[in-house]
Amino acid sequence: MSCILRVSGEFLDIDAMLSQHKLSPYRTWKKGEARSLKGEVHSDCGASFIASEADFDEFDCQVTDATTYLELHVSAIARMAATTGVQFAVLDFGVFLNEGDVVQFCYFPPRLIQLAASAGIGIEVSQYVGSKDGSDG
Repeated sequence: MSCILRVSGEFLDIDAMLSQHKLSPYRTWKKGEARSLKGEVHSDCGASFIASEADFDEFDCQVTDATTYLELHVSAIARMAATTGVQFAVLDFGVFLNEGDVVQFCYFPPRLIQLAASAGIGIEVSQYVGSKDGSDG
């Protein structure tokens, strides 16, 4: 998956938040739990939800999927983003930054921006080094 909705906060009661909403996360974490990075722990609590399963080299498909996801769930996402303790709510698009490229553009259509704004969430692009053949750098 390359486009995720991430909701988190240092003092967020993630279990209470999730019990009040019907969206199912693919991953949750709690403050103090071990991270996948060796020797590190989470500094907050949160959940991640799949907005698009398109690959890192399929940005246009991610945008289409994420727009549909927001259209279907904008009210629930807005309620989650407004939950006491939520400090960070973002739609994160993961894309490859190909070796040798000097510029990369990620266009967000007005509809996606409107939906994100009405849900009270931000939009970010996380770039990962890749290669022209689609393999990791």
